[in-house]
Amino acid sequence: MRSLPFSEYIKALGKGQKGARHLTSEEAYDAMGRVLDNSIAPEQAGAFLMLLRMQEESVEELNAFIRACRERLPVNLSNLNAQLDIGCYAGKRRQLPWYLFSVALLAAHGVKVCLHGASEPGSKRFYASHALPELGLPLAQSIEEAIRHQSVYNVSYLDLGIALPELDRLIKLRELFGLRSCANTLARLLNPSRAAFAVQGVYHTHLDERHALVNEQFEQSSLVFRGDGGDPEVNTERDTHLYFTQGGKTRDVIYPASPGWSMKERDVSTSTMLAVWRGEQTHHYAEQAVIASLSAYLMLLENIELPEAAIKAADMWANRKTQQLPFEAR
Repeated sequence: MRSLPFSEYIKALGKGQKGARHLTSEEAYDAMGRVLDNSIAPEQAGAFLMLLRMQEESVEELNAFIRACRERLPVNLSNLNAQLDIGCYAGKRRQLPWYLFSVALLAAHGVKVCLHGASEPGSKRFYASHALPELGLPLAQSIEEAIRHQSVYNVSYLDLGIALPELDRLIKLRELFGLRSCANTLARLLNPSRAAFAVQGVYHTHLDERHALVNEQFEQSSLVFRGDGGDPEVNTERDTHLYFTQGGKTRDVIYPASPGWSMKERDVSTSTMLAVWRGEQTHHYAEQAVIASLSAYLMLLENIELPEAAIKAADMWANRKTQQLPFEAR
């Protein structure tokens, strides 16, 4: 396809209720590549991203955008040899990131996990990257360091600014726009480690279903659900639809709500998390979230049904090494 003037893509998206249309796959691929490469005027990039937000991206557009993003990933990311890829992009407001303990339990049982994420300084959220160093896992400052962390901890955390700085730059534009763009969606769908299994947490209604449709186009096996605050954590205060995609087909499994209601966390710090891990403090929401999230991850990884996964997850939590920090070198 011959590249069109970028203004043609803006015109296609912004012609109004009757004239606007979605981009074709080829157009979307070309347009996102030029946005990522910063080869257009910044005003054009801003108009493009905000028009996409107004219209909402089609599944075809998202697939093409992801293809453009993945082609720009560093080749050595595959050396992470991760089995499970988890995006940590939302950050927490109400609860702490308890799903990180689910990840720690997987790592303790030999599963290699790649965590990746980005933070938005003005959001006042508590991100995985804020918690992990105090839980024992340093943040990788390079891909080479992330590879070393995998060999030591079975887990690595890689900031999107290292994995794909072009996409991280788009996420950071929220400070200028006052709104998030499709970059946040693309980061969740990215699977930069090229793992065979990927987990995505989303916030808004119906985004889980749309992510699943996009996942059907990928070779990886994926799990997407509406997690607490938009992070990949099952909130057991409500029924959660777990969308598992494998071989181009998706099935919906409902993780049922559990009785109880939790208050907003007063102390948004890792001190509470460590006390719960060590058994020094009981925390109903935390225990439910860890077991539920781990159950969902196990269903994806081991292709087992919910009852078996829930029993296994509860056993892993009950038999954790309480005196060992979650990500301490083994």
